Amino acid sequence: MKNHQTSTKDDPLASSDFLREKSTWMCDDFRIEITSKLILVGIYPPTPVVPVIFTPGFPVTVPSLCFVQLFESDRDGIASFTSRIQNLESGRQIGGEVTGRLRLQKGQIINLLRFGGLPFHQAGSFGLSTQVEGCSDPFTANFDVKLFTPPSPSSS
Repeated sequence: MKNHQTSTKDDPLASSDFLREKSTWMCDDFRIEITSKLILVGIYPPTPVVPVIFTPGFPVTVPSLCFVQLFESDRDGIASFTSRIQNLESGRQIGGEVTGRLRLQKGQIINLLRFGGLPFHQAGSFGLSTQVEGCSDPFTANFDVKLFTPPSPSSS
């Protein structure tokens, strides 16, 4: 994060360090239990550097793609955010935006994002970008979409 803003009376969130991203996980879906526990379904592990979605062919529509962002903050408050997914080569946005309000608190904060019906027309590198009010630079997480090639049957 390359924030260079400073706090002012008019904008208490304008700070270079009020919010830090600790990690971002990508998964197929999430659920929140009545006890507030999270269930993550189909976590995409980094392979070896970024998560990869494999598909048998293109075009493909991914019914649900979710992200769990873990932030750390040193203050309380509310900040609006906008998240989007883009093709890193073309800059073209994939699907719609997810917007919301991030409830800041001192310590760790979890932000849950769910994108539905994402159309991928070709293999490539993609990125999640979350712009949070008061932060000059977005928080980003990259992933790849690749064609799945099943292994050849071995001849005996």
